[in-house]
Amino acid sequence: NIRLMFEMYAQPTTSYGDITRYFAEQGILFHGKELIRPTLAQMLRNPVYVQADLDVYEFFKSQGTVIVNDVADFTGMNGCYLYQGRDVKASKKNDLKDQMLVLAPHEGIVPSDTWLTCRKKLMNNMKIQSARKATHTWLAGKIKCGNCGYALMSIYNPSGKQYLRCTKRLDNKSCPGCGKIITSELEAVVYQQMVKKLASYKTLTGKKKAAKANPKITALQVELAHVDSEIEKLVDSLTGANNVLFSYVNVKIAELDGRKQELLARIAELTVEAISPEQVSQISGYLDTWENVSFDDKRRVVDLMITTIAATSDSLNITWKI
Repeated sequence: NIRLMFEMYAQPTTSYGDITRYFAEQGILFHGKELIRPTLAQMLRNPVYVQADLDVYEFFKSQGTVIVNDVADFTGMNGCYLYQGRDVKASKKNDLKDQMLVLAPHEGIVPSDTWLTCRKKLMNNMKIQSARKATHTWLAGKIKCGNCGYALMSIYNPSGKQYLRCTKRLDNKSCPGCGKIITSELEAVVYQQMVKKLASYKTLTGKKKAAKANPKITALQVELAHVDSEIEKLVDSLTGANNVLFSYVNVKIAELDGRKQELLARIAELTVEAISPEQVSQISGYLDTWENVSFDDKRRVVDLMITTIAATSDSLNITWKI
């Protein structure tokens, strides 16, 4: 199924949606769940599946990736592990500069030409997407389907009315959808809820709570620094290692990298919970003059106040950051 996924995406006209729909129709699951676009994108980017040969070596070298193994080791047999260094931003999935590539002990399953075709197609798509900007609604990125939890997408009907559709329903019809939600009507309701929420938050207790430093974040950051240090030491030890040590070190690095991703996710969760008194004052000013606030500033206010908005035509559940 992994090989099929790459073979399908390597076709110029095949999209994420084509693959997720096909797999859903065939009942093919990954870790007991239906394949979704973010998971598919992550799998297609991962060099763990590639039969790494000289072409793969040259590709990563041209991208500025730090390659631990010698060029002679790239025989077209093994897969690869790609590790993010301490100074590489986790969000830069498309930027391979300064990331570390290490040959894995297992054999790859996707031919290098197929994998490289997919990787280059992904990189081209990322360039196109990064040039795009949310313009339809200032709730973009926050609104989810109240039935399945997938993102809602803003769409225009033939009469020019803007409404929201469930992306999972659009993908493979495995969700009943969110019903009829007019974008402007949902925006009006969310705005009223934001005004109410801020009014209840503007108390001395709320300000004191916001001003406190979070000791949990500090502890997690200390552990993250330690994990990063351990990964770097292990990567350094791979130079000149024999096969037994090489296999052992790779397993340890994979374990540490998993822990690193857990720590980063937890730190991100805790960080969004904190909001300063100065930000409360700024948000208040924006909400008082909402009609005159720019689209981008409305998005910033929503991002400061709200984690997610789960909506259907007859229900609304807002998860607040404050």
